[in-house]
Amino acid sequence: MTVLTGYLGAGKTTILNGILGAPRGARRYGVVVNEFGEIGVDGELIVGADEAVVELANGCLCCSVRGDLIGALETLLARDAGLDAILIETTGLADPAPIAATFLLDDDLSDHIRLDGVVCVVDAVHLAESIEGDPAVAAQIAFADLLLLTKADVASPSQRTEAEGIARALNAAAPLVHVTRGAVDPQALFDLRGFDLRGPRNRFVAAPAAVEPSRHQVSSLALTTDRELDPDRFMSWMQTLIRRSGGDILRSKGVVALSGENRRFVFHGVQTMLEGDVQEPWPIGDERRSRLVFIGRNLDEAALRDGFAACLAPEDGSSASEGRSAAAA
Repeated sequence: MTVLTGYLGAGKTTILNGILGAPRGARRYGVVVNEFGEIGVDGELIVGADEAVVELANGCLCCSVRGDLIGALETLLARDAGLDAILIETTGLADPAPIAATFLLDDDLSDHIRLDGVVCVVDAVHLAESIEGDPAVAAQIAFADLLLLTKADVASPSQRTEAEGIARALNAAAPLVHVTRGAVDPQALFDLRGFDLRGPRNRFVAAPAAVEPSRHQVSSLALTTDRELDPDRFMSWMQTLIRRSGGDILRSKGVVALSGENRRFVFHGVQTMLEGDVQEPWPIGDERRSRLVFIGRNLDEAALRDGFAACLAPEDGSSASEGRSAAAA
């Protein structure tokens, strides 16, 4: 399932119509549309009449109607269990974090639907103006696994450059794709594996060491080390961090080399929801390098760096608990 976000008028419905109208072979899509207001205009604009479309018209997916999202998806599956993919088009006012958290919290839903990724539609003409008027715009961009820059063909060079700069400052890891008149390869929106613990590791390579929050108060921070991390210290730090600051951390993800473990520990989180597990062994010859990425509001970079450094395993390879026992003896 792919969540399509973006500010009002950015071009979400145009892109959705293009996907539904594009040649897709035997693939069949389900669509959930959310329009903020009493009249669901978006449902009238969607042209794929043969697709299973469920429209929610009483508010944002991320707040009062979040329960209805689950009901809508259940209805969609009941109407047609053979869907290949589901797209959720959110209102421009929606914060994507609670939507994603819904799938981490609802075990029954996650058994039937896999959250593949979040795609944000970015308006090259109006981004600079809209981001100043609503903090949700910055959150949508920072949270995304893929950025689609619309209206790049009609934007002035300065508008296009400014929009690209804003998007990159908020989210340097997500691919940025230029879209002309809503034309986008449907496959570009699927198989993003943004919430898959076995997803591609190169997402961490693209992330910068740090991005200043600037005036939007949303920033990202990447932490890396070639030293192994102590399992007890790392788990304790992450749990404390999520408990104290989870509301400000939009997303977190990482690949970690734990002391005494030859397999990679992979995790991802959405605000206070955190999921992690050991995966396949580190490839022979591959660097056992830990990479963590945090995206959020008002991130305390110094505290994050200090907390991460405190998780480093001793150089002699002993664990923190072993070190404490030896000291006590």
